[in-house]
Amino acid sequence: MKLRGIGLACSAGALWALSGIMCQILFEEYQVSPEWLASVRLLTAGVLLTGLNAFQTKAPRRKFSARDFMGLLLFSLIGMLGVQYTYFKAIQYSGAAIATILQFTGPIFIFIFLVFNKEKKINVLEVLLMVATFVGVFLIVAEGNLQTLNISTMGFAMGMASAVTLAFYTLQPRKLLVRYGEMRIAGLGMLIAGVAFQPIRPIWHPEFQMDGYSRALVASIVVFGTAMPFLFQLSSLRFIEASLASVLTVVEPILATILSVVLFNSHFVAVQIIGFAVVIGSVLLLTRLSDKQVLPKEERIE
Repeated sequence: MKLRGIGLACSAGALWALSGIMCQILFEEYQVSPEWLASVRLLTAGVLLTGLNAFQTKAPRRKFSARDFMGLLLFSLIGMLGVQYTYFKAIQYSGAAIATILQFTGPIFIFIFLVFNKEKKINVLEVLLMVATFVGVFLIVAEGNLQTLNISTMGFAMGMASAVTLAFYTLQPRKLLVRYGEMRIAGLGMLIAGVAFQPIRPIWHPEFQMDGYSRALVASIVVFGTAMPFLFQLSSLRFIEASLASVLTVVEPILATILSVVLFNSHFVAVQIIGFAVVIGSVLLLTRLSDKQVLPKEERIE
């Protein structure tokens, strides 16, 4: 069963990487706004998943308690909407490769939360690995020198915001997933977030010239870059712990970097490549160390 969870988490990472590349194409070639793309992505994927869940579920569905409904709203507006919007803005300002590696620091914030929530113990080696992760981020965004910062302040801020909201998205709905199912929570989360975003940027005002290629990109982002990977990620939490599920999406920054070089002729200096390796290696080692500890029942969703 653990292998199934690993496969789901890795598949989510690969699909998110492809989604990031498709988003960058829309931003660069069609000047699509991140606000509109987040709006159409969330609303459409939410309708798809919610409709599919209603079609598959014949038995009466469990009603939300007032407390759980408030939890669903928080998950929708802070987790689902937050991670989507900040990630898109990070891609707009810094490109898919750097945006994904910044978001990949999310497991660090998951780890910090679990420690403060007394779900996990901490040791000196884990602290050193967390420091190494942020050193790696520094090498990537500043090329080792703050005077030659490689990305804008907004790009860095949005990338780190996407990491924090990713941590919230992964941790906050754990009990909701057990009680109501991952497809129902993912679908309703996207649907609520999409509806809430309509006054800001309605989907019927794309504000760019749509053609067959752009429509295909948007449709692919909705289905293969949103509905499927979010469902895969949440489903993996039934078989593996949240920290491991998040880190297994390591394929996302790796694949995004490779595709950015191939498709956009992106160039990374040696110190940035070292930074990528430091971030990925440190987070993987950190998760491997934490997995050796006994996890409480609250972290494993069964």
